[in-house]
Amino acid sequence: MTRIAVLAAGLWLAGAAAAQPPGLPPGFPAPPPPPSPLDGRWFFRGDPNQPCTVKSIWTPAGPMIVVVNEKGTPAAAQFSRFGVRLTVPEWGIVGTVRANAIVWPNGDFWAR
Repeated sequence: MTRIAVLAAGLWLAGAAAAQPPGLPPGFPAPPPPPSPLDGRWFFRGDPNQPCTVKSIWTPAGPMIVVVNEKGTPAAAQFSRFGVRLTVPEWGIVGTVRANAIVWPNGDFWAR
């Protein structure tokens, strides 16, 4: 959990100079992003003993998604415009969203 806080803090510091969202007075916090349809708990290969997480968070640079794998490793991710792909650049992987599963190219999957 500490790694998520460090990741979020680093992203916050990186985006601290980002422009204020339009329509908000200076110094007024922007509203949090709506949750992604992927937000919540997932399970590696459907195993309830190997939880994974997808969470939308707000940074000064804008909304982002943080994923945490079954080993507890967090990484920033992007959800595709049409909601079909979940890209995790740090892990060098792109998952395909299918109903209640995220299928990774190596054949592994996260299921709800």
